[in-house]
Amino acid sequence: MAMDTLPKFLKQNYERYGDKRIAIREKDRGIWRSYTWTDYYEKTKYFFYGLVSLGFQHGDKFAILGDTKPEVLWGELAALTRKGIVTAIFSDCTPIEVKFYMEHSEAKFVLAQDQEQVDKLLAIKDDLAGLKKIIYWDPKGLWFYDDSILIGFDEVLQLGRQYERKHPGLFEQEIENGNGEDLMVLLYTSGTTGTP
Repeated sequence: MAMDTLPKFLKQNYERYGDKRIAIREKDRGIWRSYTWTDYYEKTKYFFYGLVSLGFQHGDKFAILGDTKPEVLWGELAALTRKGIVTAIFSDCTPIEVKFYMEHSEAKFVLAQDQEQVDKLLAIKDDLAGLKKIIYWDPKGLWFYDDSILIGFDEVLQLGRQYERKHPGLFEQEIENGNGEDLMVLLYTSGTTGTP
């Protein structure tokens, strides 16, 4: 298998290092958390299956709105495994600016960090006809939100575990089918002097 996609490198490092090496470290509220290559692989795999169970298709656009955290990496690799196209939105964007990125990229799914980012998306969701799901990873302040478009990151992982039981091997097959020529990321300028 040619090592020409990021999901293929993830699988290679998982097979090579497993629980023997740390893949990611994150300082969360003053405490360092470590994730092995097994953790990285499994979070990506179950998020992939969860996305597929929610209707994520080849070529769908996957937006990320938040700071760089492990969930961003897992989400991005899961979307890329499904031959999705990822775009990042600056977390300091206003709802109007977020709307531009979402409409222009035609994003159907968005991974949002927290209540602040979710609120921006909820303010514009009625203008985004193609938006299917807003997935958030920090639930603080979102416990009482009642909108069917919202789903937590951990809930997507749980859906993924269930979906894998009915579709074993799909994740590995999609990794192998990846191609270095596939469109991977849409990048925008910051738009400081006009539209990105």
